[in-house]
Amino acid sequence: MTITTGIHRLEADAYHGDPAPAPSLSSTLAKLMLAQSPLHAWTASPRLNPDWEPNDSKTFDIGRAAHRAILGAGSDYVEIPEELLGANGAATTKAAKEFIAEAREKGLTPLKGAEVAEIEAMQTHAAAKLAALGIALDPARSEMAALAEIDGTWCRCMVDNAPADPRQPLFDFKTTTNAGPDAAMRAVMNYGYDVQAAHYVETWKAATGEERRFVFLFQEKTAPYELTAIELDGEALDMARKKTRRAREMWADCLAKDSWPGYALGIFKVPLPAFFHERWLERESVEADYRARTGQDMLDAARAWQAPSGWAAE
Repeated sequence: MTITTGIHRLEADAYHGDPAPAPSLSSTLAKLMLAQSPLHAWTASPRLNPDWEPNDSKTFDIGRAAHRAILGAGSDYVEIPEELLGANGAATTKAAKEFIAEAREKGLTPLKGAEVAEIEAMQTHAAAKLAALGIALDPARSEMAALAEIDGTWCRCMVDNAPADPRQPLFDFKTTTNAGPDAAMRAVMNYGYDVQAAHYVETWKAATGEERRFVFLFQEKTAPYELTAIELDGEALDMARKKTRRAREMWADCLAKDSWPGYALGIFKVPLPAFFHERWLERESVEADYRARTGQDMLDAARAWQAPSGWAAE
């Protein structure tokens, strides 16, 4: 299936298979181009890598199910019958494994009863928190695929929720262990979510002409299932746009030359950050001070309170 510029409702498999007229750049591929290499992006592209397979890991099950529960769209989930589980509650029996395989074959996410209860608790808390924030997620506007050419490069994105009112932001839902603002900031830096935000708003604008804001909804996967809404400031987005522009340039160049290099050849001399050295210098200083005051090595102090009962120096 091939589609062209615009907004489309697609099944996840169709979207992730890359239905653009030419191999297209997603935010995931852009992050790989920038953080690793073009070869990594080629490997992750369903249109370029003939051996590409979707990543259907258990690790993503809670996130997929939470997306379905909170956005009202996406892959559905199903509970694994308790009687199929082992005596220890693990889904390791032959019957459980067969049930799981059949569920995945049907496009369903199999979950144990406790996991389903967690998803329902997340849904309840998210509904209350979103209402308090004045955010309404219309299921009919969830998982909207945008496709457009930017600077001659086909780009695509799957927006978790795009309210019909263009004055509203595009929303992206993420599950996490810590939804606090500081932790969310670190997640943005660690996982390149700034690149995702810029890629999404740029692709959406190219497909629709609409200038949209972009808001992340981070929700914790364990009680109390707290949720925060996070938006990058102008400076962060300006810097992210520089990154997405470079990713598009790299993608277009590699496509045109049909050459996808990995890491450069050579031995890299890697400097370590100052704080890493400072920690050791601080330790040296503490040990030197102890030796000057007591005439002993700090190991002697450690032996005095850490040694096992009955131990004695030879």
